Amino acid sequence: MAKAKKKKKSTLGYVMLAVVLVFAILAVVGIFLDWTVTQLNGETIEGSGVTLSDYQKGAEIAGKFGIEESTAGALCAVGYLAVAAVCVLFVAYVIKQLFSFGLFRIIVIIGGVVTAVLGIVAIAYTASVVGDMSTGSIDIGIGELGNNGAALGVGCYLTAIGAIGGGLAAALGSFKK
Repeated sequence: MAKAKKKKKSTLGYVMLAVVLVFAILAVVGIFLDWTVTQLNGETIEGSGVTLSDYQKGAEIAGKFGIEESTAGALCAVGYLAVAAVCVLFVAYVIKQLFSFGLFRIIVIIGGVVTAVLGIVAIAYTASVVGDMSTGSIDIGIGELGNNGAALGVGCYLTAIGAIGGGLAAALGSFKK
């Protein structure tokens, strides 16, 4: 009987697996950090960050920033969806790498592109909402102090970088057999 030929695994595949893992960790860490921050005259106010879990409180945050409650919920959704996508993609990439199912190669490529798009949507949607946020001016009794606004926080950037980078790394790593 002839022996079954054992397929040699590509070193690039394992390197890209490690890269996808690093990007997935970045994305997960991002959801625990400040998603948005408050600014006064263009300078970030220390301790003013709002995390995704804060946005889940809905009405309280919505009133503070002058956004609708559904918008606060949508910010949570895009952030958590991007993180979930990159984590599921990592698991699919591990299965593809270990078991070499041809179907998983196609799934990982498509999933990688979708995850990268979700990362872009997360940062773009948050940037659009942040552009509309305004907490007005602070009245200090003798007049108003500056113009308050909001900006993207480090958590939003990390999650977007993790989703975009993880998606592209998984897709690129799956092109080579």
